Amino acid sequence: MGLLFSRDYYLINMKNISLLFFYIIIISVASAQEYDVSECIKIALDRKGTLVSAGLDVESANQGVLGSYSGVLPSLRLSTSGGKTKYPVQESIIPDLVNLEIDTITSGESSYMSAGLSINQTIYNGGRSVNAIKQARINLDIAKLRQRNTKIEVIQNVTRSYYGLLQAQQLLDVAENNLVLSKKQVDLVQKQFDLGAVRKTDLLKAKVSMGQAKVELLNRKTVLENSRRQLFNDMGMIDFGQSIVAKYSDWVPVSVPTSAETLTFLKEKNPNILIQLSAIEIGKIQLKIAKGMRSPSAFASVDYSANGDNSDELKESLKDDWRLGMNMSINFPLYSGNSLSTAQQKAELEKQKSENDYLTYLNDLRVQVELIRKSIMNYSEIIPINQDVVASAEEDLKLVQKRYSIGSATILEVLDAQVSLIRSNSTLINTIHDARMQEMSLKALLGILDLEYQTKEE
Repeated sequence: MGLLFSRDYYLINMKNISLLFFYIIIISVASAQEYDVSECIKIALDRKGTLVSAGLDVESANQGVLGSYSGVLPSLRLSTSGGKTKYPVQESIIPDLVNLEIDTITSGESSYMSAGLSINQTIYNGGRSVNAIKQARINLDIAKLRQRNTKIEVIQNVTRSYYGLLQAQQLLDVAENNLVLSKKQVDLVQKQFDLGAVRKTDLLKAKVSMGQAKVELLNRKTVLENSRRQLFNDMGMIDFGQSIVAKYSDWVPVSVPTSAETLTFLKEKNPNILIQLSAIEIGKIQLKIAKGMRSPSAFASVDYSANGDNSDELKESLKDDWRLGMNMSINFPLYSGNSLSTAQQKAELEKQKSENDYLTYLNDLRVQVELIRKSIMNYSEIIPINQDVVASAEEDLKLVQKRYSIGSATILEVLDAQVSLIRSNSTLINTIHDARMQEMSLKALLGILDLEYQTKEE
């Protein structure tokens, strides 16, 4: 009975949990929440697993720094040993009654115990230990820069998805307004056709336009749903079908930095450029380490030990009969089959390669930044023109509709004006979206995108 009760209790709890999730989904779908791009980015920075992995890489590099100090710190070792040895012992026994000599074999044994403490210290090894510490610190800096890269990628993905959702929302509004206009147009043409004021072709053209508007609306709904899913994924959230609305915001022209300013930002802020510079520093350190392998090495050690047949004697020996030894050795590398010269040459080539990679990458980024700068400046001129075009298209449609209602315009003129308004609205929305993407790309390349979302802990 107890087993059945536990099973029933488990099933009831699972049912309650399922109902709870169901209600959460229903409530979320029913009440869409508005978010701005900053809120979405903060959620992503708290939830994305890639940032957790990047943080673990930083912690691993930090442990590498701590471990690199083992080359300059002394090593301390405590050793103890003990053993017992058994061996045969031959004895001669001469009985009194019989004058005969009898050999017997018995076993003997001996034991020993020892304890020792040794300290070893590297005095000099051509600077290899010191350079290993420097290299570990640079590796830590690189891990932090890669963490910044990951953060920038997360922010880019969320920003792209967020404005993609906003774009889909606005285009859906355009499609809905277009369908409303098409329905009104069909109603107007139907009334005029019933009165015999227009031909049937006018009615058919209006219905075709309404059908196209319905198809466009369905497509826009699908795009909006896909944009919503993409945003939730980039935010690191589980998609239960909950709604989210991107807050509308007017496009505001940004202040575009000059070419000289972008070059300064690239050299000082861009994580990839800083990683390239760190690679150059590592190349220099590797070259120093390779040269240091040709230098003599000096080591010193101190040994303290004692022996005894048993634990009591060992304790006495540690007090009175101990041994202390001090050793110092110096090694001179004379010849190692060209391995030292080869290692040095390879280190020199790697350093030159990293310097060349840095210059090449910097020039590539400068070109990309300059192209984006020009694009943003171009958008600053295009968008106001597109806004004026939308206003003119709206006014033109109103005038054509009035003219059509009094019979001084054809249905084709009305449909052309309606299509012109749809296209101008869509063009404006898409252009603003592209401008925002370019602005985000520029900030990411300059290495300042993540700096806008620095936390107090950082």
